[in-house]
Amino acid sequence: MDEIVDEIELDHSPIPSGCLRRLDEITIKKDGQIWRIHKNDDDPFPSNPHAHNLESRLKLDLSNGKLYYKRRDTGKTISRKDLLAIRSKITKIQIPPITI
Repeated sequence: MDEIVDEIELDHSPIPSGCLRRLDEITIKKDGQIWRIHKNDDDPFPSNPHAHNLESRLKLDLSNGKLYYKRRDTGKTISRKDLLAIRSKITKIQIPPITI
């Protein structure tokens, strides 16, 4: 797997309109935390799609806010408010319905 050495976030896209873009991955930044969502993730657990936290390596179930480390339930859940904030930034792919 390729090693990511840095990520840069701009307040606007430098890519001119009309250019093709990769739509199978979304990166969301919320309160200093970076969450990455892969449209065609090899592992559809815990939800399809789900979010990966780049710092903690936790997985976030986008339907209920439960957190997992690999496939193990951590017993923790993010708040409904935070789940809705993260979900509101996902616009290019279909996400599972909320179950909480």
